[in-house]
Amino acid sequence: LNVSSLAVILPVVPMFHAASWGLPFAGAISGAKFVYAQVNDPAVLCRLMNQEKVTHSAGVPTVWLAMFQHMDATGEAPQYLQSVTIGGSAAPRAMIERIMAMGAEVKHLWGMTETSPIGTAGAKPAHWDAMSHEERLDLISKQGQIPFGVELRVIDDAGVPQPRDGKSSGRLQIRGPWVVKRYFKAEADAIDADGWFDTGDVSVIHPDGTMQITDRAKDVIKSGGEWISSVDLENAACGAPGVAEAAAIGVYHPKWDERPLLLVVKKPGADPSPADINAHLAQHVAKWWLPDEIVFVDSLPHTATGKILKTALRDQYRAYRLATAG
Repeated sequence: LNVSSLAVILPVVPMFHAASWGLPFAGAISGAKFVYAQVNDPAVLCRLMNQEKVTHSAGVPTVWLAMFQHMDATGEAPQYLQSVTIGGSAAPRAMIERIMAMGAEVKHLWGMTETSPIGTAGAKPAHWDAMSHEERLDLISKQGQIPFGVELRVIDDAGVPQPRDGKSSGRLQIRGPWVVKRYFKAEADAIDADGWFDTGDVSVIHPDGTMQITDRAKDVIKSGGEWISSVDLENAACGAPGVAEAAAIGVYHPKWDERPLLLVVKKPGADPSPADINAHLAQHVAKWWLPDEIVFVDSLPHTATGKILKTALRDQYRAYRLATAG
């Protein structure tokens, strides 16, 4: 995290969760200053960041989406940020690019409560200075490299390990000294006989060892026997003009089993049409990935840690009937 005694850190993550097991210790050991906000309101956060000259911050993508809306509405922006750490869910490429334009480094992390919490962490490669802007964006958009002492692998439905080619996707498994062995009061281990823990994430591992989450296994949209990544669809949608936030879920289709329904929150004062959003998506995803319908909503439900609550959305739209379903 590149934290030193000169750092001023404002974590925008709840301290009752896994994030409290890493950053507070690293900062305290380094002699850094911590700033905590009483509420996760973007106006309060922005004021504190400038008032306390915050250099480092950490939060889930929805935190930064709210910050951007505040910045666009008021013209106010953090003036001292040097490093932003993002985890919890994959950050859209457009978000990463905007944070970089503010002059801050972006560090993508992946982990979970069961990994205490770090599973991968972004780091600059030796050839960073020679990389183009687009190459840097490509790298930062992934979830980072495997730290010493931890092993990752991707397996298919038959349990066969997949090659690290950046293309072969499957269920992500992890093992290592800080990975959970058994849940509290559970009788059976959470890991298999070889020590592997099934994360429930769908991912690929690239030849350089960089891991990239493509979805949660339960959130993948299964259409016509093929998988559509809800994460990739959402991240592409968030790059469309006028889109503040987006969530993709699979809804029933009699022919294809499931088809994507995209739920979109508009930016204040913006009025993108479904055609506008689909035209943008068509530049970034396969044609058959395009959502059958786009529904505009005032807000999306979130968990206590700021992730989009897909279970609530699937329950809410369980009986939704697509026009393409006949």
